[in-house]
Amino acid sequence: MGNGLNGFISIKKVMNKYSHRLNLGTRLFVLFFSLLLFTIAALGSSSYIKTKEMALETIENRLVREAELMGYIAENLKFVYISDENYFMQQLEASVRSQQKKLLSDGISSDFFYITEKEIAPFKVSKNSAATFPEDIVNKITKMKDGVIHEQMDGTEYTVAFQEMEEISGIYVLLIPTKSYMGDVRAIGYFIMAAIAVSLIAATVIIILFVRKITKPLNQLRNTMKEVRDGNLQNSSEIHTTIPEITSLHKSYNSMIEQMRKILGELTETTKELKHTGNELEDSSLSSLSSSQQLVSAINLVKMGAEQTAASSENSVTSFKEMKHKLEEMFLNMDSVNSSSAAMNMSAKSGESNMGKLITAIQSFGADFEKLTITIRQVKDHSLSINHLVGLVKGIAEQTKLLSLNASIEAARAGEAGKGFAVVAGEVRNLAEQSASAAEEITHAIRNMESITVNASEEFNQIYIKIKENLVMASESKHTFDELMNEISVVSGKLQSMQSELENLEQLLPHLEQGADQFSSVSQETLASAEEMLASSVIQSKQMENTNEIGIKLNLLANSLSEMTGQYKA
Repeated sequence: MGNGLNGFISIKKVMNKYSHRLNLGTRLFVLFFSLLLFTIAALGSSSYIKTKEMALETIENRLVREAELMGYIAENLKFVYISDENYFMQQLEASVRSQQKKLLSDGISSDFFYITEKEIAPFKVSKNSAATFPEDIVNKITKMKDGVIHEQMDGTEYTVAFQEMEEISGIYVLLIPTKSYMGDVRAIGYFIMAAIAVSLIAATVIIILFVRKITKPLNQLRNTMKEVRDGNLQNSSEIHTTIPEITSLHKSYNSMIEQMRKILGELTETTKELKHTGNELEDSSLSSLSSSQQLVSAINLVKMGAEQTAASSENSVTSFKEMKHKLEEMFLNMDSVNSSSAAMNMSAKSGESNMGKLITAIQSFGADFEKLTITIRQVKDHSLSINHLVGLVKGIAEQTKLLSLNASIEAARAGEAGKGFAVVAGEVRNLAEQSASAAEEITHAIRNMESITVNASEEFNQIYIKIKENLVMASESKHTFDELMNEISVVSGKLQSMQSELENLEQLLPHLEQGADQFSSVSQETLASAEEMLASSVIQSKQMENTNEIGIKLNLLANSLSEMTGQYKA
């Protein structure tokens, strides 16, 4: 049994070493054959060992009985022939011969000896025996006095049964060669070996058929799976087997292939939609990018107009301050004229000279006022062009909001893949709303500026008309200076009227100055808003470029996925 276990361990080591090179059929065959070999070897070995042990036990018991029987015979013979030692030995020899014949009739050859004073001597029936007892065995028997031992002498195994006999003043020894009674055991062993060989051959055939029955449908499934790996998702060929596990595996495989075909079909449709969506997103992002670039160009124009308006407003403020200074001087001059109107008749020449200066000053003031009026009209025209640009910005913002809404819808359709694009669409919508809000603020500011400009323009027109009238009157006065003395009273009244008008103009000057300052402030705010809009538009343009890149990547991903799904045939 120990040899069988060692053999099984050796087989297991070899299987572990070469298992990765063996297919399933070979592994099953080796496994079943090893288990069968181990089982039969274990059963045969245990049967042989048990038979051998039983044979040994039987022969030992018989030899003990034979030795005890010879002891009883010797005791009886000694009791009968107590006075005749020689006749006692003759009868004992006869009994030993009879015992030998009986054992021989049972197929057991035997020799008989006796030991006296550590010397061994054969009985007459064994005087020709070739067995020689070594001294250590003799000492062992002498020491034990009775029992059964198995020893090897001269290369032959013997079973020795012995018992002390007082009748012979020694120890009776019965020597039997082990092979004489182990022949049947060996025959049984040969029979067991033959039965094992026949069983192994029959079992090998059965195992081969069984393994082939198992592996054949599995090989069919393996070949079908190879076709699936190559892209063929058609149903596998019918597998004829009665093994429920393989039948269930085949059904599960067909169900899996059917599910894979459905998934492949859905994936193909999804890929087409994804590709279409990627193309639409790319086109939309390109359109948005173009619109964003146009918006940047328009805002640049707005910025340039705002810069020009700011520069013009600063020039207008400067001109208005100069005009205010001249008007203040004119007010002083008018006071001087009123204070010296009584002496005007006496200083006609001086009055003529002053009149010439006055006319020159009024002409200069008229020219400056005409420039200021033109500047205010230009500011009004620029405000109208800014209104047009702001309307364009509003339209672009509305288109951007509509584009972000469409992008959000497409991102929602894309599901998980469109979450990132949905965030981008949300940011685009926020930028569009900010642009629309900034446009509204600019529109409101421009409307205020336009209202102020219109009011200032009307007031400047009225003042300019009055200045022209005064200039005409001064020109007529110069031409009719000779008649001035006669009509001094009329001139005095007109001077008073002019003084009244100038006082009204003096009252309007703070409002005009405040309007000019407000116009300059609005121009600066418009310029700052335009710069902010330009920065926001540049950021929006970069974001649209990123959106365009995302659309291109999405399109590439759809093409790659389409190529992958195209490898399979549903």
